[in-house]
Amino acid sequence: MIRVGDAVGRARGAVVRVSRTAFSRRAAPAWIAGAAVVAGLVTIVALGGLGRSEATPTLLTAGDEVRMPLYAVTVLDAALTDEVEEESFSAEPGETLVIVTVQLENLTDRPIGVGLAADKVESHLIGLSNPLLSLTGMTPTERPRVWRGDGSAGPVFLQPGVPSEVTLAWTAPDAVFADGIVELDVYEAVESHGQILISADHINWRRGDLTARITVDTKDGR
Repeated sequence: MIRVGDAVGRARGAVVRVSRTAFSRRAAPAWIAGAAVVAGLVTIVALGGLGRSEATPTLLTAGDEVRMPLYAVTVLDAALTDEVEEESFSAEPGETLVIVTVQLENLTDRPIGVGLAADKVESHLIGLSNPLLSLTGMTPTERPRVWRGDGSAGPVFLQPGVPSEVTLAWTAPDAVFADGIVELDVYEAVESHGQILISADHINWRRGDLTARITVDTKDGR
């Protein structure tokens, strides 16, 4: 004799077993497909397929102009020294001052500052955080100095369309530039407007692709 309770229990068990089997059959293809996708992504990442491709900079020397949509720069000269007396700027023992004289041109329709903001424009031409102009192979620990090539005092601003001679100066360990070679990396500026808590007409220049690398041998002519 089959008891009603036993029959019901067996029936429920059968339903559960059938449901689990059906779920497994339905889920299997999805799990297999998911595993295949993950495996493919792991392979791509291992090969660098998802990494940001590094732009290959144009190799230039002093006197070559790098002209982009927002600004243009030409390295005029570079030097290594211990002191710039007129700027009261000197290196500590074990350090050197890297002095790079450039011609900068602001190609926009608003004034910009070099090393500071101007007219709600953050140009980030130089600085500590992702500057557009930086020395190759060196991460500065102090903010670079900047002054006008003609020796005039005060903050350096670039008016639209007016080329200006500007001197940029970094403090660096002696060993970095022991061979006398100075290289300046030049990045494209990407303009963005209005960010959180900043007015809609605020402009921020972000670092784009590495466009050029300008090499100067400071020992030339010595």
